[in-house]
Amino acid sequence: MTRTIDHKQLAASARIVPAPALPQRACEEHSFELPTRLYAALALCLFGFLAVMTIGFAAPMLAVPMGINFIFLAAFFAVPVIFVRTSKDKGGAMRWSEFARKGVDTATGHSSAAEASVLMLTLPVLILCWSIAVVVIAAVL
Repeated sequence: MTRTIDHKQLAASARIVPAPALPQRACEEHSFELPTRLYAALALCLFGFLAVMTIGFAAPMLAVPMGINFIFLAAFFAVPVIFVRTSKDKGGAMRWSEFARKGVDTATGHSSAAEASVLMLTLPVLILCWSIAVVVIAAVL
């Protein structure tokens, strides 16, 4: 299974080869193209969800899990910001006026600014509304 290899044998069989070429990166653009306002609205909805759940179901035993949730959610938004700030090209996010004029290309085709905003914010708004409904139901019952 294992055996000692003499250094002279190893040096005799060693050969120097060039390093393989690195493959082309799949994504060079890290700004995710959308305006910062949309990400702020997304963050507001998701942090609002956690705040509603934390306040609605306030209990000492939930302090640590909710704190961890807030930390993970903060990291969820902080990591893309780090990507944008450390990228070689300082393109940044699309300006709101440009977004309103040009829209954005999605997997299903071109979307106007309003359509893209609805696509991006529908689920977070529904999650926030769901948390409010759950807390109201729990308070009534």
